[in-house]
Amino acid sequence: MGGAACVPGKAKCARDSVTDGGITVDGRTRPSFGMGAELGYRFNKYVFAGAAYNLGFFDTSYEVSGFSNYKRGMQNSIFGVVRPILPAWRFDFGLGLGPGFSRQTFVHENGDRDYSQGFAFKLAPTIDIFLTRRIFLGVKLDLLLNGHGKTCRQRDNTTTCEATAESDLAPVHQMVFGLHVGGTFL
Repeated sequence: MGGAACVPGKAKCARDSVTDGGITVDGRTRPSFGMGAELGYRFNKYVFAGAAYNLGFFDTSYEVSGFSNYKRGMQNSIFGVVRPILPAWRFDFGLGLGPGFSRQTFVHENGDRDYSQGFAFKLAPTIDIFLTRRIFLGVKLDLLLNGHGKTCRQRDNTTTCEATAESDLAPVHQMVFGLHVGGTFL
């Protein structure tokens, strides 16, 4: 559990009066709350493999001409993960890697949505210290790299999708960071 932050990708994390199709977008995507969970199997003290889920929110501070402003933004992601681990005394230094799927959604105050979805890749360094033989505490950074190719706009009952324009808020990459708490069963 911790924070989440926008990282520029095909879309930027800030706009300075960018105009696309007569709509001007001005503002920035600021950090917010994020979390994740993993479940898997540690084959030995050097390798972990499993599945991971991340949920990261964006604090959207934009002014959009002709439309309502954004009230929230978020990303849901699921990954298959392999984490090589370097154990040193009570510490584990790991680097999780894995492909997956993510969806970013930015919701307007009136309920309209802008979203992108598709392939994503996770890069996740961790440092853990075992407090007991089975319980650990540490820090983790999940860098979620999105390969989304287009952005969709859902207005009323109509959805249109196109290649990412400069005024789109998605797709961006995301960092989810914070405390890493867990345990082993065997």
